[in-house]
Amino acid sequence: MKTNTLSKVATLATACILTILSAHADIGSISLKTSAAGLNALETTIGSNQITIETWLYIDDNTGFFASNMHNDKGFVLGFDGWFKFQLDGESLWIDPTSWKGNWAHIACVADGSQIIVYVNGEVVGSQSNIAGYDTAADGYPLYLGRAPWGNPCICKMADFRLWSVARTPDEIKDNYQKQIDPSTEGLIKNFNFAEGSGDHTVNLADPEGNQAWCMGTIDTDYSWETVAATPANLRIENKADHSFDLLWDGTEGNTWSVELLDGDQTVESRTNLTEPRASFTNLDQKVYTARVKAHSFMETDFSEPLAVDLSPVSSIEQIASSVSIIRQSKSLHITGIPNGTRVALYSSQGILCVQTTAGDQSAVIETSGFAHGIYIVQIEGVNKSYKVAL
Repeated sequence: MKTNTLSKVATLATACILTILSAHADIGSISLKTSAAGLNALETTIGSNQITIETWLYIDDNTGFFASNMHNDKGFVLGFDGWFKFQLDGESLWIDPTSWKGNWAHIACVADGSQIIVYVNGEVVGSQSNIAGYDTAADGYPLYLGRAPWGNPCICKMADFRLWSVARTPDEIKDNYQKQIDPSTEGLIKNFNFAEGSGDHTVNLADPEGNQAWCMGTIDTDYSWETVAATPANLRIENKADHSFDLLWDGTEGNTWSVELLDGDQTVESRTNLTEPRASFTNLDQKVYTARVKAHSFMETDFSEPLAVDLSPVSSIEQIASSVSIIRQSKSLHITGIPNGTRVALYSSQGILCVQTTAGDQSAVIETSGFAHGIYIVQIEGVNKSYKVAL
């Protein structure tokens, strides 16, 4: 039987893309620096008279267009000609963008079949009635970002571009504009989060196997990638004590962070608006907790992978005699109450000798750092039984 090599490669590539996208995504942006920059998101079909276009935008100068699929005067165009313009076919809504300059602003433009509405940072800033809606005659033509199909580039930065075939409601826009959206949300056609950090294209999270957005110009000269907020990583513990610990993590400079400490699925404590990548917790019960962190810029990341924090008290595994015991600590076993010179051995559950030591000061310590989790057996010279230990 013949094997279709191309099919196998395509399947593998798709699996790799989906694996990458399923991970906690950072929030990126693209900086369009010159008139040669822009992105071609290729042929795009809305298939409805309802549409929502939304993105985060940073402008220093209010000129040029930053999103359009207009062809033969059909379709939409978003951009600046002094004021901000949302044009749908031959109808336009104009908004004063003065307060946006020099700041990141979220812009959402909605057509519901009877009116067009513009939102800035989740709030309505303008609307116009008696508008028929999106004309599907514009479907099948390329979508351009950072410029219009005929040019008029916008020197700006963009983050988290979303294109919908539905009219998003005021609550949906306000509740989600600072969060990452689930790419499988109904009606989402394109979602570019610009988190690649390198290369000449960005993946459509809503359809990873479909058309991507390809960059025009030369990287670093005409456009560049930036990280707005990285999902916190490398969570670690310092200064751990019986009832307290410090949590540290790696993140993006300039972000703030929020931390949750959970007992099961219940939040025990939380910290918000942290300006340094660390948090201290005190006066805790001695049990196992889970810690997780998210980052905030103008958008927030998902929570990090959770970190288990074990504050459980040191457990006495078994009293061997009135004066002998085995104590399990986080990275060692302590055997106390045994005569100096007594040999102590640790075996795997298969009976393989792992380590052997000799008691001094009536105790012995077996270091267990790096040992695989499982059941081990402790044997003490002169004691006619073995003791099982879970590491």
